[in-house]
Amino acid sequence: MTIRRDGRTDAFFDGALRGELVVRRCGECGRWYAPDAAGCAGCGAQRLEWAAAEGTGTLVSWAAGPGRGGGPAARIGLVELAEGPWLHAALADVDAPAEGLALRARFTPQEEGEPLLEFVPA
Repeated sequence: MTIRRDGRTDAFFDGALRGELVVRRCGECGRWYAPDAAGCAGCGAQRLEWAAAEGTGTLVSWAAGPGRGGGPAARIGLVELAEGPWLHAALADVDAPAEGLALRARFTPQEEGEPLLEFVPA
């Protein structure tokens, strides 16, 4: 699967190329949101800014499926960032997923397209 930016995701992938996880933040009240958020549910502001997150979080839930070409199982995790938003992302180097596992974000370059967001043990 090739990941491509679509105009709305430029800031996210520009951050990824710098190795920095950026998410949305309300400039009015300071609440943090996932990258796909469009407005603030807290104060009603219609415009969210892109802001650098710590890049750390904890595992909330996960799923595993067959790996590509018979490779190891592919794991996807639901990760709660230190700032509060939840993100779905690939889990890498996580042999025994467990609720509350401390994770950190990393971006892995791909042969084509944009870097892949993965969470690895902290």
